[in-house]
Amino acid sequence: MILNDRIEVKKKLLEGINLVANTVKPTLGPQAKTVILQGNPPVIINDGVTITKYISHDDPYVQMGIQLVQNLASKAQDNSGDGTTTACILAQAFCNNMIEYAEDKSIHDFNILISELRDKMISHLDNHVVEVENDDILNVATIAANNDRHLGSLIKGAIDEVGRDGIITVEESNNYNTEIEIRKGMEVNEGYLSHLMCNTENGRVEFDNPLVFMSNISIRKFSDIMPLLEFSSANNRPLVIFCKGFDGSAMNNLVMNLLQKTVQCAVVLSPNFGDAQIDELGDMACALGGKVFVEESKDDPKVFTLLDLGTCKKVSITKESTTFIGTNEEKDLNVSVRIATLKKQAKDTKGHELARIKSRIAKLSGGVATIRIGASSSIEMRETKERLDDALHATKAALEEGIVVGGGTLYASLAKDETLPKWFRDSLVQPLLTLIENSGDITFIGEIGSESSLENILDVSSGQGYNALTNKVENLEEAGVFDPYKVVKNSFLAALSIASLFYSTDVAVLLPEA
Repeated sequence: MILNDRIEVKKKLLEGINLVANTVKPTLGPQAKTVILQGNPPVIINDGVTITKYISHDDPYVQMGIQLVQNLASKAQDNSGDGTTTACILAQAFCNNMIEYAEDKSIHDFNILISELRDKMISHLDNHVVEVENDDILNVATIAANNDRHLGSLIKGAIDEVGRDGIITVEESNNYNTEIEIRKGMEVNEGYLSHLMCNTENGRVEFDNPLVFMSNISIRKFSDIMPLLEFSSANNRPLVIFCKGFDGSAMNNLVMNLLQKTVQCAVVLSPNFGDAQIDELGDMACALGGKVFVEESKDDPKVFTLLDLGTCKKVSITKESTTFIGTNEEKDLNVSVRIATLKKQAKDTKGHELARIKSRIAKLSGGVATIRIGASSSIEMRETKERLDDALHATKAALEEGIVVGGGTLYASLAKDETLPKWFRDSLVQPLLTLIENSGDITFIGEIGSESSLENILDVSSGQGYNALTNKVENLEEAGVFDPYKVVKNSFLAALSIASLFYSTDVAVLLPEA
């Protein structure tokens, strides 16, 4: 079925976009409300990307609008780990205001305008970004955790323990206590090959006491990994396979077994290429135990013993990375020797190779800080864990690219530029208006409803803006109200991309019914 009425198509898409945005709006800011999601038990949460996944509509055209925003939320989450609610609010405002002001441009001219607006915002943000000082980490983490200073303190404590580049994970505790545990561990910058390997709701693979097969072999035949799978099943331990390539019947048959839940297995591409790949696999073998199966040596993956496989207490695998926690303590001496050898190599090395050796040393010598969350119920546990996970991602984003004044201040301050289109300026104020609405001060919303009042409230040069926690206009820098630059930027970019797609869409096509 095809719907080719331009106005009707945009009306349907907008209905879906509004449905999602209005659902997640109350979860923005320090006065955020929670949303209860159907389940057994139900989930009470204020994490934007999780909430969007639960939203649907009977009208397939409206559902398309919902899926647009679901994709937007997922993209914002993947790029910076936070800011999904802000992205949804901006996308809703852009799309609604474009319709209201009937901006009638050709697609080509509109795309040029979008590019100019994007560059204008990025330049505006770049002018106000500052590096994160140690004293700022607590404030950034606290704000990202919905102003929960306890969770902010946990993140600050974990960073103090393992450093800014260290590995920090979040796990559920077996008791009521929330604590930080430091363990041996390392991280590899490669993730799982297929989402079908995931065994958790948050899109991760998490195994306890896994067996780890390390190789630079390309695996195409399922028969090549059958002995490994049978061995892991017989020992009731999950299996993680590192290899140069994995396709053909090996992938097809493994996926079938995963869907039937006859095996517990995840496949990750071995990091790097060529000799550098063998070096990094050797680093892993030092930390995990076992040996590296090398294609050039004609090593056979079907011939192995338990001692040829690495292990650790826990492994956590995402789309982008693999984290080993509680690596083999008996191998500490081997790791120390390998680090000493690498340091000697570094003295005679320059350029890219030196940077690579330093990266290897950092991975081998670093530990893993695990924040164990305690709670009195599984519902409370889920809500707290999601908030802590978002706050952790936001803090890491801040450490990577710096921070800017928070509270929607930089978006709204650019709205004072009268050379920009009115639909764009009105949209930029929406995150600030939502923060004020969520704080419950309805009279204040009326007071800032005009551009002249924005001039009085927002003064970016002096750090002045609206503090949603205290419900006052004050110096946000002194109050410690900051947002990660990466989150603010990516939320805007994701929303603007949806606005561009929405503007150019005139026809909607449904799949034929089976």
